[in-house]
Amino acid sequence: MRIHPSLILAAALNTTAMAEYFTIEPVPSNAPKGFSQLFTKHVEVLGGVHIYASAGTPDAKVLHAANVLAQYLDHDEDCVPEDSALMANMQSRHASVVMWPNEQAFENSNAEWIIPDSVWDTVLVQLLFGEETNPGYPENQEFDWALEEVLHLVYGGLVEVYPSVFGDFHNSSLADAMDVVIAGGWYHYDDPTCDYGCKVAEFHYWGLTSLLGAQDYPWRIPEIADEWELPTAELMQQHASAATLILTDPQYHHTTILPDGIYDPQMDDCPGDFDNSGSVDANDVLAMIGAWGTKDSDIDLDGDGFIGVSDLLMLLKSWGGC
Repeated sequence: MRIHPSLILAAALNTTAMAEYFTIEPVPSNAPKGFSQLFTKHVEVLGGVHIYASAGTPDAKVLHAANVLAQYLDHDEDCVPEDSALMANMQSRHASVVMWPNEQAFENSNAEWIIPDSVWDTVLVQLLFGEETNPGYPENQEFDWALEEVLHLVYGGLVEVYPSVFGDFHNSSLADAMDVVIAGGWYHYDDPTCDYGCKVAEFHYWGLTSLLGAQDYPWRIPEIADEWELPTAELMQQHASAATLILTDPQYHHTTILPDGIYDPQMDDCPGDFDNSGSVDANDVLAMIGAWGTKDSDIDLDGDGFIGVSDLLMLLKSWGGC
């Protein structure tokens, strides 16, 4: 059933305040099956990707994960994802980071039984534990695993949008680049539970975060040397040139700035102020309704190539004076 935008508007205007970036809310009614039994916290990121967390997961860790995810997808922090095709794919797959305080809490949750196979097969899901989410990195010298696990979720979308380049299988461009690095002795992932596709996903993480400087610290380099020996941008360019070209190719919109967990949109203009009146008001809503269902780039706030519900929600978040 399609809901007319005027009905969404009426409901939204009855709320007392517009949402900030970011707030923790209850699990929505459209969450995948089983999620409402497992999670009590939810953050929607950029109008279509998600963080779900159990009651025991600290709010600060949940919000940190949301900020890191936003920074990976929108690295110029203008509230518009850089890669509209990637974002559309992740939206269609209800891409979600799911969080418990620790591994024991996850195992005790029986999530693998509560969430049906049909959900595991269709929803992009990435697990992240609260105890491994460290907002203070690098100052506290405790690696922030949100930088890895959240990036794995993004990689899952890249595999589907650009399979010949990022595919987690033999002979994709990234896999071929990985094979060269393995042959050179710079990458030796020896976890027996990690198959070839898993190694490609890990290679994507190692390569990008090394280019961004996440691994280039005196205390970090010895920690990872048994698996990864290209922890700097210089070493990546010297020994993994093919991977470097892929990960820095602007057409794939990888961030060039390591997420710090502080997503703070600073926009020069006023998104949603379509008539340049200095405020987002009813006239701007009418303009959006007039473009509903079209591909009007001036009204397309989320950059997905279609004027719809997520654009209206973004408009309402900007309600009021600019």
